[in-house]
Amino acid sequence: MEHRNSARYVLVLVCLLAFAQFSFAEDIIATTSNGSTVILHDNGRWEYYQNNARIRDVRESAVPKDARFEVSVLYEPAEKVKKNVRMALEADFATEEEIKDSLRKVPKGGYIYFQVPTKQIKSGITRELTYSIFDTGKTAIFTKTVRDSEATASEDAGVSNLLVVPLYGRPKAKVMKARVEDLKNHATLDIEVPVK
Repeated sequence: MEHRNSARYVLVLVCLLAFAQFSFAEDIIATTSNGSTVILHDNGRWEYYQNNARIRDVRESAVPKDARFEVSVLYEPAEKVKKNVRMALEADFATEEEIKDSLRKVPKGGYIYFQVPTKQIKSGITRELTYSIFDTGKTAIFTKTVRDSEATASEDAGVSNLLVVPLYGRPKAKVMKARVEDLKNHATLDIEVPVK
């Protein structure tokens, strides 16, 4: 009981100091004397801050709503690409030699697609994002910065491809990592991409 009360008093003291220093009404992340991270709200409430599924992060995003961006990543293995290429060429009555020539051009690892809902792309707002792919290790095997105005229509209705990345080697990892970075707003999103 003594320990709980002392932690509470320390937390109140941290809250008062934080509110005295930051009186411009914003949520603040603070650390208590026992090492717990808490969110101090401008209305006097506080709650533990942990970035996991059970405890939500209640802070409002600093990125304006009209600047938020939804990105998804899709992996298409080489076998599937070759099957689709063969079906399309057979439907066009291509010769077997033309089919084999086209199949040789398919990258061994397949493709990774960075996609967005088409309605999200607005002509007045141009976003520039940096896309990276990691196989094994911390060094990216692919990095490119692309504007959303460069997006092209995909085979799925309502979805556009921001970037199509050919994988010339077979992936070594069972799960690759795709990274999307908004360097201007200092935001990074890592996405796991199952490939096996």
